[in-house]
Amino acid sequence: MFRVIFGFAAWLFCVHVCFGATLLQQEAGTFAFEAEDYSTLTGSNWSTISTTAGQKLIPDGSNAVGDAIYANNGGSPTSFVTYDLQFIADGTYYIYTKYSMYDRSTSDPPSYGNEDSFFIARDFGIAAALGGGADTDWFAQHVPSQGHLPSDSPTPNPNEGLYFYWDEGQLSGTSTSPLTFVVSGASEETPLSVTFTIGNREGGLALDRFVFSTTRLNSDISGGNSTILDGIASAPEPSRGMFLLLALVGLIARRTRRV
Repeated sequence: MFRVIFGFAAWLFCVHVCFGATLLQQEAGTFAFEAEDYSTLTGSNWSTISTTAGQKLIPDGSNAVGDAIYANNGGSPTSFVTYDLQFIADGTYYIYTKYSMYDRSTSDPPSYGNEDSFFIARDFGIAAALGGGADTDWFAQHVPSQGHLPSDSPTPNPNEGLYFYWDEGQLSGTSTSPLTFVVSGASEETPLSVTFTIGNREGGLALDRFVFSTTRLNSDISGGNSTILDGIASAPEPSRGMFLLLALVGLIARRTRRV
């Protein structure tokens, strides 16, 4: 019996860890998750970065939550990050991203004009492929440069991974209308499974978190900062629950041996 339970738990663990996690919405009205908690990564132009590893490092003291994902190179788009999400509540959701930029030029002072955009799929379920192209399947997101003045620099330095800022998803690169996603048929008893995908557009962009919200929170973003968005907890990785399940199986095994 123990072997059956352990084998099933190990299989479930591999499903979540080896093939990517499915993230479950925690409460109606909002759905926050970490950018690095993707299910699949297509192509080579996105990668995970941390304070110790990656093509770029997240500096110590950064306001990033955990790790982040980094666009190694640009495209239109050529590389994709897909998230498997389960919604438990219907609604029309606005999307917010927490981003940073790394200067890839050699100019002095630094220039961040070619590190400030990425693509968001126009809807759930868009395949990780070029499809209809920009402003058809993929809406360009031009994030603003939010400057700060580091204590060791005489010139403003927009981000470099030390600061991550919030921005509302837009309908296209030329529109100020918000991008929205409609969820219909979701419930706690029967969550609605969808895929959400982003694509690379310019190298040097880093993404920390995503938040879907049925309440438009753009007015709470000031200078790229938002206490409301920061306060929305990210969905936990299912793999953490699997660790607990494996621990429980181990406890059962120890008790069985004692009997």
